Amino acid sequence: WLDFVCQTRVQSEAFYQYSLQLSDSLGAIRKLPATRQKSCNFRGYAYPPACQANVSIVISFHNEARSMLLRTIVCLLRRTPEEYLHELIVVDDGSRDATLLDDLKQWLGRVFPARRQRGLIFLVNRQRRGLIWSRNRGASVASGHYVLFLDSHCEVNVGWLEPLLDRLAQNPRLAVSPLLDPIDPVTLHYRKGNEMLKGGFDWSLHFHWLKRRLGKRERPEAPYKSPVFAGGVLMISREWFLHLDSFNPNLKIWGGESIELAIKLWLCGGQIEIVPCSRIGHIFRRLHAFEFPPPKFFPSQELFSQELSSAQANYLYNSKIIAESWLDEYKNMFYALKPAARGIPLNHTSQELQQFRRQRRCHRFGWYLRHVSPELRFHFDEFSASGILRNEDRCLHARKQRDSRHRRQLILASCHMEDITQWRLIRVTGQLSTQREQCLGAGVQLRLSLEPCGGNETQRTAQKWARRGTHLVHAATHLCLDNPLKDRLELSSCRSHALSQSFQFALEMEGHT
Repeated sequence: WLDFVCQTRVQSEAFYQYSLQLSDSLGAIRKLPATRQKSCNFRGYAYPPACQANVSIVISFHNEARSMLLRTIVCLLRRTPEEYLHELIVVDDGSRDATLLDDLKQWLGRVFPARRQRGLIFLVNRQRRGLIWSRNRGASVASGHYVLFLDSHCEVNVGWLEPLLDRLAQNPRLAVSPLLDPIDPVTLHYRKGNEMLKGGFDWSLHFHWLKRRLGKRERPEAPYKSPVFAGGVLMISREWFLHLDSFNPNLKIWGGESIELAIKLWLCGGQIEIVPCSRIGHIFRRLHAFEFPPPKFFPSQELFSQELSSAQANYLYNSKIIAESWLDEYKNMFYALKPAARGIPLNHTSQELQQFRRQRRCHRFGWYLRHVSPELRFHFDEFSASGILRNEDRCLHARKQRDSRHRRQLILASCHMEDITQWRLIRVTGQLSTQREQCLGAGVQLRLSLEPCGGNETQRTAQKWARRGTHLVHAATHLCLDNPLKDRLELSSCRSHALSQSFQFALEMEGHT
């Protein structure tokens, strides 16, 4: 262990986005707390014998610390029934540590000699191709009945596999996720995950956790349907995965692949479940621990202003492919929140991107809204307008103040900033809210301010706005939101043709009054 780990290249902890020193000190495997419900230990799991239900596990990594990668692999080998672990496929996606894979082969060959001749497959991308391409490569060489995609900074808990096999045996078109227990990136403490959450996404195609609501007599540890996978850890029939054409090969490097696969799976005859009796620890890093190709990687460098990092630009590119492939008429919701995506040229037409779904006779996206993720439909019922709020060539933005964790300063900024504020005009109350539930209101001396959206009548009155054409009229004072000077926002008397008072939402759900 020490001989292998000590050859880790010297890097700052920011490089890995977790504590390398702690990781190196923990050893190849550690005892994990029992985080699943006790009833899981007494359930009778029913699944076929190994000759009909063995598993290929695909781990792709890029610049992972040696100790973290090895711990991921060792706990898999120790905590997975040997007869069901058909093979472990490790894909090195162009890491800087040139000898890592050879050293890993030797270490595993000594410690797990029974696996030396079979069941361990090592693949190398000589140049970086990204997680999506690497996972597809691993799946293409897999020969197990099922394939599990696992990140390289995970620790499987005791009894993780049997609950997943139990569910997959009941439905060959099912894909399952374990319930992910978070591992703190700073302390590496292993904590209990929340079985009252399911995976989802918003109209900007970013992942979000959604609240799970228990049915009558439903227990928290029971498997439950989810619109999207919990993180990027999922298990699926290899045959069914290949029938779905794997992860979309048009997507680049990393970002959106789990959302795209989830939409495709649901619309084309499959289902997704989260299985709380299966527990896998996962480090959720606060920032990307790897570099993305520079903007020249994309069809046109002009698309991406200096406000977008390479990672953000990559995600936006992938998100546009998802929108054009699957969202149908609802793609306008995506473009309303991500207007910069409109200018991105793709190498494929919408007809080409939708060829797969036509061949498989998949449902339209409206079916997904009705049957899988009704949470997305709330957008239409709850808001009369949403998206960026444009005043001429700039947008209203709530900028975080350096000296405060919570307070925000109202400014006008470039509409193409990645974190540009998204506003919602709430239909019932007339409140103008950010996604962080901060509402725009008028305080002492009619000074504009952002405060938590009020629940009592006085607060709601101070934060109530009416739409009059493209004007935003403060209901209590009948004054209009105005931008008389470059970086100044105030309330002033309404003027019907004043451009400084014209604020346009990216998406209006109903006509102006």
